[in-house]
Amino acid sequence: MMDKLKILVVEDEPMIAESLSEMLELLDHEVLSVAESGEEAVMQLMQQEPDLLLLDIQLRGKMDGVELARLIRQKYNIPFIFTTAYADEETITRAKAEGPYGYIVKPYGVKDIMAGIEVAMSNYRLFNEIQGKDPVAPMVLNDHLYLKVDQRLVKIKRGEICYAEAKGDYVLIKTLKESFVIYSTLKKVADKLSEDQFMQVHRSFVVNLEQIDEVEETSINIQKKAIPVSRANRSLLLSRLNTL
Repeated sequence: MMDKLKILVVEDEPMIAESLSEMLELLDHEVLSVAESGEEAVMQLMQQEPDLLLLDIQLRGKMDGVELARLIRQKYNIPFIFTTAYADEETITRAKAEGPYGYIVKPYGVKDIMAGIEVAMSNYRLFNEIQGKDPVAPMVLNDHLYLKVDQRLVKIKRGEICYAEAKGDYVLIKTLKESFVIYSTLKKVADKLSEDQFMQVHRSFVVNLEQIDEVEETSINIQKKAIPVSRANRSLLLSRLNTL
């Protein structure tokens, strides 16, 4: 059974807000208040601490739902779900960038609300557990990794990783299709990669041996990226490659 939650509803259509509040109460949650604008929601957050926000993307006023979500993510550790009738690509792209814990697309019913909240709170608990580890290592599942990027877990295939590059307290992971930056150490990333397929060739780089395009005197090329190879690792690297 789901825990009873204190919820702040951010919705500028009174009839929709009333209907949503009734559904939440049917699910045995407490609606702390309803904010009709982003600015009003900020004032509410200064006065009370909800467990969850249900946040309409399109709001009246200067601050829309996406801008409010950005503020929540930066200043508060509170999960939020976007509720919206606007599912066009541009809106979804803007919304995804703020790392919501879920979406509920209008029109919705009680079951949609219940499922959305259960998923969001499950994700929230998982993210908090991950954030408790310092720094965060990628999660592993068979031949995949789950990378914590902002407020979401992104699934990638280990075989599609080209290289991992240390950047201070962060690691850039370059795949065949895109790049991700995660808060971790290169060692923790390397520990999650197969020793048969990956090798640390430099203090700042772990590479996928199968993705190497060229080997030069002091570097290798992967996806047009020149990656340095330390002297100590060059002989070992060559021994692990099939050469003629």
